Amino acid sequence: MYRRKGNSHRGQLQIAETLVSVSLMLVLALFLVNAATQAETPYSNLENLDRIASDILVTSDEAGLLRPAIYLYGDIVHETNYTYYRNSLDVFVSTIISENIGYAMIAHEVINGSAATTYFTLLGNSIEIIGLLNGGEGAVSNYFLGSFSSATFGLYYSQYLVRLYLWEKV
Repeated sequence: MYRRKGNSHRGQLQIAETLVSVSLMLVLALFLVNAATQAETPYSNLENLDRIASDILVTSDEAGLLRPAIYLYGDIVHETNYTYYRNSLDVFVSTIISENIGYAMIAHEVINGSAATTYFTLLGNSIEIIGLLNGGEGAVSNYFLGSFSSATFGLYYSQYLVRLYLWEKV
């Protein structure tokens, strides 16, 4: 008879363990559903887009992709290298953001401390940028480049204001 009593406690203990396990699985499932919902719409906040754009500019410069793409633009002697760095920069940006985010990057030369009104488009196209400048909703992050020195390409002293635009595609 003593054995039966021990078995009944063991059964109660197994039921309690099962209930705790099921409860933990339900809580975990709720966390996963919440995380999946947030992952589907992580960019709906313009502050997030602005932060991501800033991070992309800083990281691409630290990775050695941004400056060669900017400073070699229009340089016929280094056209192949420019294409390589520009394409690498494009791949870098596209891997960081999701497919529902559009992006474009432009650069203004800085002359006497002011950004020139003219610019060249590095990534994306001018039509999308004009749409954003005329009231489209998106984020823009600015990044200043003071110079570029390279053992391969030489020294460049021009200054540029690089702008990265991010927006949600409709």
